[in-house]
Amino acid sequence: MTQFFRVIAGLGALAVLSACATASESPAGGQIAPAAGGPPFIEGSFSASEAATTACRNALASQTSGGVRVVGSESSEAAHAVYMRVGSNGAPWRCLVSADGSNPSTMFMGSEGAL
Repeated sequence: MTQFFRVIAGLGALAVLSACATASESPAGGQIAPAAGGPPFIEGSFSASEAATTACRNALASQTSGGVRVVGSESSEAAHAVYMRVGSNGAPWRCLVSADGSNPSTMFMGSEGAL
């Protein structure tokens, strides 16, 4: 009877561990997903100026390692937002910047627990 309970406890532990591994895996080919409930993360749409995109890419590259890819952007009268992914895990970042590329401000968009 004790052996039976050990087997059941072992199977339960295995189920919990496999659920943890599944929950921590990233969607879209191993990329970290943007944090749920956060601001939108735009991919595939590009409307920011080249100066804004270059300033954001350079600002983020100086703060991180692993390669920076611009994956989307949007623009408004107030500012441009440039969306980037960093490294092999595709960590999501957003940069707010003026149209002329001045004052880029970067922000990690993923869940800190995903790192």
